[in-house]
Amino acid sequence: MPTDLSEQILRKQMYFKKLLSDDALMVNLSNMIRMHPLLASDVWLDITAMDWATLGPIFYFSIVPVEIEPLTVLYEFEPATIDEMQFGIWFKFEAVDFGSLYAFLNDLLEFLLANFQDWFLAFLRGKARYGFAIYGRDRYDPPVATEFLRSTFHRLRLLRRTDRSYMDALRNASEKAGIVDVAKDIEFNLLYLLASAQVNAFVLGLSVLGRSPLTRTENGWAVVPTKTSDGNVYEVKFRTLDHLQYGFILGVSHLGHGVLMPEESAYKMPSPRKNPPILDLIVEKARKITRNLGVTSFAYANYNRPAEMADYHKSERTAQYDLLMAQREFLEDWVEKRVPPDEANPVRLRQYKNAILQLVSWKAKAHAWGFVGFEAMDEEQFKAWWLDNWKQQGLRESTLLQLYEGIRPWLRTLRERKLDIGRRVRETRKRLALLSRVT
Repeated sequence: MPTDLSEQILRKQMYFKKLLSDDALMVNLSNMIRMHPLLASDVWLDITAMDWATLGPIFYFSIVPVEIEPLTVLYEFEPATIDEMQFGIWFKFEAVDFGSLYAFLNDLLEFLLANFQDWFLAFLRGKARYGFAIYGRDRYDPPVATEFLRSTFHRLRLLRRTDRSYMDALRNASEKAGIVDVAKDIEFNLLYLLASAQVNAFVLGLSVLGRSPLTRTENGWAVVPTKTSDGNVYEVKFRTLDHLQYGFILGVSHLGHGVLMPEESAYKMPSPRKNPPILDLIVEKARKITRNLGVTSFAYANYNRPAEMADYHKSERTAQYDLLMAQREFLEDWVEKRVPPDEANPVRLRQYKNAILQLVSWKAKAHAWGFVGFEAMDEEQFKAWWLDNWKQQGLRESTLLQLYEGIRPWLRTLRERKLDIGRRVRETRKRLALLSRVT
């Protein structure tokens, strides 16, 4: 049910105290400093492993490297001017243009020439063409499939643990995106293998000092365990990182996906003391993210004027949050009145509410990478994915369809309103700051 006035006031106060007040800024900054070593370790473990895993789709599915996420997701920041601070802009954040910094990312062939030995280029496959492609081997071009391959697989990894739930999420999304059957298995197996190597061995470019143990070896080969998408467990032998990324591994790799690798690395070393450019990119990116962690508390408080930080009544950001919460509460109340009595227990009600919130929000994400695959789906594709996703979690199809048909006439308006509310304060403050400089 919607909150009464006292609950609404309390909600606004709590949000303000946690993120937007003077005290919140200092407390969050202090907490970030104390947690920095742990968060930095997670950056090197999780983000670096995903970055290396993204190179699989680049090679196997001929995707232009600059388009791959999260490989090319990074924000730089700079302090605001005095005039901008008057409008609550504490730091300015801009997405890094990887295509300008690393020109070799703009073309697949240039990427391969800059980073790999010449003999490795012979294994590159072209894009699939209808009527000519080998089923299960080549990449097709439908936009939805492309978006899933380049970003959504890794977003789903952050939303699900690396276990069966992740595989089930990949299978459902892949079917609706029209991706060839083996693509989801290739991605799952590669990411799981790299994650296992990271915590069971010390691999240059992948492992983290203090978190990765000395490697178990057999006859000069490193040995790590891994699990595949079909649930089988194998022990994999390798020498270098690229053996894990591109090598054909019996039981783990799919036929036609994987190279019979020699003992030497496929990566090109410009000189004995220089790394392949892609390694420098990934390492420098991880370093920048760890350096940027310290401004997280300012990012949370951004677009909140000094006067607003003293009184939540004056804070436009707090009012913005309240509008978003009001929309959420309206939807939850709407769902609660329409779930059949035999399913109206607290657990089921919460699931149905989450399902409707997802129906609105997953095609209305303003700044989160990895959701473009869902945005690229037409409404029927997204509806089919949404139904399967929640049916697998035990919800009744008839109830889900009833809720969907009830909300369908104003679904587009809800999504647009959510996006509009979310960006309103930010865009207004930026515009005012720009006008102040002009005048």
